[in-house]
Amino acid sequence: MMTMAPLLASPVRAECPAAQSGLLFMSCAGDTAASVVLLRDPEIPTASTGKGERRLVITGTYTSGEAREPEGFFLSGGEAYDPYLQGWDGLALIDNNGALSLHHVERVGVDDDNWNLRKKAERRAFLKTAKAQGWSALQSHMLVVDGKVDTKPRDSAPRFRRRVLFSLEDGSYGVYDSPPLTLHAAALDIVERFSPVMALNLDMGSYDFCRLSVGENVEDCGTLAETQVGKLSNLLILNQKVK
Repeated sequence: MMTMAPLLASPVRAECPAAQSGLLFMSCAGDTAASVVLLRDPEIPTASTGKGERRLVITGTYTSGEAREPEGFFLSGGEAYDPYLQGWDGLALIDNNGALSLHHVERVGVDDDNWNLRKKAERRAFLKTAKAQGWSALQSHMLVVDGKVDTKPRDSAPRFRRRVLFSLEDGSYGVYDSPPLTLHAAALDIVERFSPVMALNLDMGSYDFCRLSVGENVEDCGTLAETQVGKLSNLLILNQKVK
C-alpha cells in the first residue's frame, strides 16, 4: 500500500509551534487525521467532540460562482469530482489513513512515485492510483513553495483576513488565520512566523466557515453560522487526539 508521511501521528519534532494569535491548529499537538467533505446539501458535519479530542471544520477550496461545486482539481475518497486543473499551483493531498501533505501540482510525490498533474498522461495515472488508494485532494493557490514566498506584491492589492494551511519540514502541518493582509503580505507573515515548506490558501470572504471544538467547548472561528452555509461546496476537517 502506498503511504504518505506523516500518517496519523506526525513525526516527532523538537518543538511544536507555540500557541499564538491566529494559530488555529497544529497536527503535532496530537495524532491527527484529515478528510474532505463534498457538500451536496446545506448541512455541516457536527463539530462536537469527545473528551481529549479536538476538531477543526473549515472551508476548503473555492466554490464556483455558477454552481455549488468546488473549483479546480477535487477528489473525495478516490472519486474525481473535478479531475481538471485550474492554473493554481497548490494541492492538498489526503491518503486513506487521513495523512495530509501539500504539493506543487507539477510534482506530487508519494513514496517513489511522482506525478506532474499538468501532463494529461501523468494526471490519468495519478487518478487511477488515487481511486485505488482512496485518496482525497483539493487544489488552491500556493503562497509558499519549498520554503520560498510564491507570491508577488501588487499595487492596490486588497487586504483581507486570510486562512492558510501550511506544512513544516518534519511533515507536520497547521492552520493559520491572518489579520487583514494582502496575499503577498500573508505569505511573508507565514514565513516569518512558522518557516513553512509549503503554504496553501483556503477560501474565505463570504465563504468563511470555521468551527473549532475541544471536548465540549465549541468556538465559531469564522463568519458563517451553520444556517448560512447553503452556498458552500466543500469542507476540510481535521480530527485530533489531544496529547
